[in-house]
Amino acid sequence: MSARNGRTFLFVLTIFVLCAATELYPTDNPSPELSRDSVIRIVTQIQRADYEGDRPALKRLHDELTPIPEDNRLASRVLYWRGFALWRRAINGFNESPTPTDLEEDLTQAAADFKDAIARDPAFVEPKIGAVSSLGYVMYLHKKDPTRVQELLQQLSPLLKEAMASAPDNPRLLWVLGPIRWSSPPERGGGQDKAFEIYDKGLEAIRNQKRDVVDPLEPSWGEPELLMNLAWSNLNRTTPDLKAADQYAQDALRLVPYWHYVRDILMPQIQAAQTKARLPVAGSAFAQTQNQPNAKPGQYFFVLLNRPADAPQLSKEAGEKLQEEHMANIRKMTAEQKLAIAGPFMDDTLLRGIFVFQADSAAQVQEWTNSDPAVKAGRLSAEVHGPWLIEPNTIHNPAAPSGFEQYTLVLMKRGDHWNPNAPEFMDAMKQHHAFVQQMIDQGNLAIAGPFPFSDQGELRGVAIFRVGAEQTAKLTQDDPIVKAGLLKPEIHPWGTGKGVLPSGQPMQ
Repeated sequence: MSARNGRTFLFVLTIFVLCAATELYPTDNPSPELSRDSVIRIVTQIQRADYEGDRPALKRLHDELTPIPEDNRLASRVLYWRGFALWRRAINGFNESPTPTDLEEDLTQAAADFKDAIARDPAFVEPKIGAVSSLGYVMYLHKKDPTRVQELLQQLSPLLKEAMASAPDNPRLLWVLGPIRWSSPPERGGGQDKAFEIYDKGLEAIRNQKRDVVDPLEPSWGEPELLMNLAWSNLNRTTPDLKAADQYAQDALRLVPYWHYVRDILMPQIQAAQTKARLPVAGSAFAQTQNQPNAKPGQYFFVLLNRPADAPQLSKEAGEKLQEEHMANIRKMTAEQKLAIAGPFMDDTLLRGIFVFQADSAAQVQEWTNSDPAVKAGRLSAEVHGPWLIEPNTIHNPAAPSGFEQYTLVLMKRGDHWNPNAPEFMDAMKQHHAFVQQMIDQGNLAIAGPFPFSDQGELRGVAIFRVGAEQTAKLTQDDPIVKAGLLKPEIHPWGTGKGVLPSGQPMQ
């Protein structure tokens, strides 16, 4: 190799080694600082995910709000919304089934983010409010540990005093204080009436605020939340005011039509309470069954049993044996207080029957259904839906079933105009509930209920009529949600044991 070529080789080798070293040992290159526009975009997504109850998104968006900007004012807002994301993730979690450890982890990190926000801007009251609430929830999780409660109270009290001193009329502070007053005894300034006073004060304050140009990084939420708490409080007060509860919930949904908690959890609770309150009305055929001692409370799940296209062919003897085993399993699950309703369809379709289970979860129902001999043999397949939001007192467990009765079962499926986010949707649903109650009072309907909006399936609810299929078809066409094209009915003759539901028709 010539000297010149050798020098060229060494130069190229040096460049190669330097490049390789850069790949193997990259220099520190911190992530670029978040722009204000990026922060606003993420904050908007956090608020949407909160109302939608999207807990995975809240965790992801919390982590996206990084690195923390150098500017103290912007940093305090970024840290506030980081804390907000996990605070609301935990609050949503109380309506689901995460472990207390998971909830505490979110709340503890939320409180830490809020405290960091306070350190960057001590005059910023909003993170003090968030930290008070987060620590309060952790106290609730440790309510049986006085030492831990006292430790958390020492962290919480100074923040609460500072928030109350600097912003006593802050609607978000009043929203946080309401539950504290609700659960505190009157001698300590608490009680239900005090909670209502606080919520009303917060609602008045937020409605009187200027709504001109609002910095999207400055917290302005609160009106829907206060309306929600007023709805919940009217439902759960010593003497419930169901009309007020319904109105406040409707008002909250007008502001946030996609709010998962209000739409899918609170509204069905209010509607169930309204139905129960109407039960003693004189002359109601439905009322005649409500005081039976064996009526079951609880959470119900609806199972459609189908005949698979590839169901195995069985001999007559094998088919009869499997049917006996299937019926024996039904009797067993009924005796174990698992199965509340069972019965076959009377028409010739792939739909063969239904189960209605009283259970803790859809997974538990799926396990019970899979244990049925006909399902294990592949002769039936199961679709689990629910919870089915029905009035429990309608279902009974007769001590000695005597015979079979015929009903008309209506599968209410998505219509062409199904859109829960449309402003007119809740008005149509309200009219539908009035129609359902009318059908019950007239003795036409045995039981009916929707599935939560969080269930994204085509089947939205089920109604079981006490009259024949022809009359049921005429009645359902008068249902406001059918008229509006929100739902479309699929009608099937069906039967179950006598006495399980308000009386149907004698078997033909």
